[in-house]
Amino acid sequence: MALRSELKELFGKQTLQASKELEPKKVDALAVQKAAGAFLRLKGQPSAQMELVNSMHPSTAAALCRWIADPSFWGLVSGVTKH
Repeated sequence: MALRSELKELFGKQTLQASKELEPKKVDALAVQKAAGAFLRLKGQPSAQMELVNSMHPSTAAALCRWIADPSFWGLVSGVTKH
């Protein structure tokens, strides 16, 4: 399955679209780091990953989706010095 299809299945169409519209300075990197760790611990368990995503704050889910889809985005996030 292609990455975009997997992301759409795991995160949903709305979250996938929101991930494309994120502004680096509005990303809570610490929340995403925690979410990514939890998400990775559920590797190979798509149902559990979907439940986790559904329990997240929508902005965290969108940022995690973006992290998976576009790792270069984190270069922009890490360059932010103020929140």
